[in-house]
Amino acid sequence: MLSHRVQKSLNWLAEEIPSVPVWPQDVLAMNSAENWLCRPDLVPLMKKAIADNLEASHLSYSKNLGGPPDLLENAASFFNRFFNPQSPVLPSHIVCGAGAGSILDSLDFSLSELDEGMLINAPCWEGFGIASNLRNDDRLIPVTIPVGLSSPEQLIKLYVKAMEAATCRVRGIIVCNPMNPSGHIYPTSWLEAILQFCEEQDIQYIADEIYGMSAWESQQIKTPKPFSEKGPIVFESPETKFTSVLSLDMKRIGVNPARVHVVYALSKDLGSSGLRLGFLVTQKNPELRNAMAILNRYRVSNATSVIASSLFSDLLVLEHILVRNRMLLRNAAELVGDFLSFHRFAFYRPVAGVFIWTRLGGETATEVSDAEIMENFASAKVSVASGVPFHARDRGWFRITFALPREQLLEGLRRIERAMDLERTWRPSNDMEVVGVVPDRKMKPRGAGCMVM
Repeated sequence: MLSHRVQKSLNWLAEEIPSVPVWPQDVLAMNSAENWLCRPDLVPLMKKAIADNLEASHLSYSKNLGGPPDLLENAASFFNRFFNPQSPVLPSHIVCGAGAGSILDSLDFSLSELDEGMLINAPCWEGFGIASNLRNDDRLIPVTIPVGLSSPEQLIKLYVKAMEAATCRVRGIIVCNPMNPSGHIYPTSWLEAILQFCEEQDIQYIADEIYGMSAWESQQIKTPKPFSEKGPIVFESPETKFTSVLSLDMKRIGVNPARVHVVYALSKDLGSSGLRLGFLVTQKNPELRNAMAILNRYRVSNATSVIASSLFSDLLVLEHILVRNRMLLRNAAELVGDFLSFHRFAFYRPVAGVFIWTRLGGETATEVSDAEIMENFASAKVSVASGVPFHARDRGWFRITFALPREQLLEGLRRIERAMDLERTWRPSNDMEVVGVVPDRKMKPRGAGCMVM
């Protein structure tokens, strides 16, 4: 007999997460936010890390709270190099866990009481709700951020309204930046406004920055002319450059840094969701850091720690990988954007991440029509993520992952065309074919920090 606690959680899951088609064995997966584009560069380095560094002692339990000392040291160097922190990140500021989801789960447990809640920008990743509700029995309160928001004052009004309407005590705000599923980025002024709001309300600020190094900072392409009188079909990001909350001057904006916490993982920027390694960075809250270290003890594989510590030990090599990864992501995003524009589907033009948020179901979409589209995808052997679990305000939205090898990506788009019985057949233009492929030059370690590109 299951406990009442788990029965309640499973009932919640059944209500919140809609049923999806049974995908065939040979389905082409475009629904999972995984990054395949950087893996050819990473796999040789990871194999070498295990071959050179795995020892008999790694088969024992880890003896350190928070993570192995060498991993914490190298992870601190990683954050200091790439996240431009206002004050240096130290090993004592970091806790390792089994992925970002595990970190969020234990972070929610550490910061919230039973039946309290967190605000979060919506649409948002369904996993946030699972971390809050499934085991912790807390509430996730989506705050829909409309397109065209022009000022931080307008943004804060939305959070104020959500707090006033909440039926539970709000303990914090989760800010996913870059955003999932839109691939958009918060302007710095918005981040500072939310931080100051958290200070005024005496609540926590949790920054999910797992796509931070997947922001390509390119010049945005001019929005195409609208295909209808209702407005443009392409929604642009309010910002194209990623700013980590670690880089902001908390003293200048009057915010206590003890309430600011950053979640990161290997899963997206480094395409390694299967390794299950996430990080919490909290620079001025040793009490929380200690609690999180205890809650996450023994959760991280020592083999994963060996790989990550080795990757973070050579930041020059890692920087080359991240730069190449951003170029590949941008090219793939432009390819899918061209496909969606050709078929006149509304979409958010991403400037970060591994996916694109698009209204394949159209403005007249219903629950029934969305379900039919999902069944058609299953028949065409291509899986695309439905927008329902993301707390999309309107029907018709779907998330397409584009961080796939080029031939798989093109085949996936062809299957989407067939599934939706589209009248026209898209072909990548000559220009798109040029920018969509990057020569496959093997990157091999050479010396301490050199790489053949």
